[in-house]
Amino acid sequence: MALKALIKRYQTTAVVGGCLALALLMFVASDGMRSRTPVVERPILMGVGKIQSHHDFVSGNASNFWDRYIDLVHTESENASLRRENARLREENIGLQGILQQNARLTKLVGFKQQRPIYRLEPARVIAADMSPYFRVLRLRLEIEAEGIEPEMPVVSAEGVVGRIERVDGRYCDVMLAVDPRSRIDVMTQLNRSRGILSGVGDERSYHARISYLLRRDEVEEGELVVTSGRAGTFPKELPVGRITSIDTKSYGLYQEVTVEPVVDFSRLEEVYIVTGEVEDRNARRR
Repeated sequence: MALKALIKRYQTTAVVGGCLALALLMFVASDGMRSRTPVVERPILMGVGKIQSHHDFVSGNASNFWDRYIDLVHTESENASLRRENARLREENIGLQGILQQNARLTKLVGFKQQRPIYRLEPARVIAADMSPYFRVLRLRLEIEAEGIEPEMPVVSAEGVVGRIERVDGRYCDVMLAVDPRSRIDVMTQLNRSRGILSGVGDERSYHARISYLLRRDEVEEGELVVTSGRAGTFPKELPVGRITSIDTKSYGLYQEVTVEPVVDFSRLEEVYIVTGEVEDRNARRR
């Protein structure tokens, strides 16, 4: 009876103490569990870790790739803009060079006209060319309306003799070049005043001409300037025609063979003058 009464008396205290002991035991066990991963959970945690690592790697690389792509797009856009600007500047430079070259040509033409005030000169522009060996012809368009343009009128540039009018059609003219084999121009050497007739040689590779009827006794030199004599009545006197490039003095016959290179570059010719005559009142012009 005494034992039963004792158990009953401390029953509540025993239950509370047991609960506290059990709670303490569970806490200690759970803390130990946290320090060691269960065998079953280890593969799962490793797989998740690898996935997270790959995810971080892919995400990082994707981010870097996107940044590089954006940079490349911006760089390409800037390069395209620079290329367009360079192309524009090149076009402007080419246009400026063309304007400067044209101004230089026109300045020379104006100088040519000022040096020969006694002649009436009509400006014309080269618009086409027939450069076959035996028919070297230019097509001109008159810059202004002009009357009195006729065949056989001389055509000149700032450098010298170009040829003569062959055909007229309104504001358009065909010019037989001085190096055409059909052309005949009375010329003379500038130093020794030796006379002859200049015509083209018909060489498809060059614009060379020759002087015919130049006497063997006449002294000429390579490099000597050949000018118009003014005696045939077509070309004014002392207009440059070409320079002597070779001389063949044969041991027989009356004449020597002389080859001349024209002073005018026909392949680059753009502006010319047509000599339509002389100014009527020369004395008034001189005053």
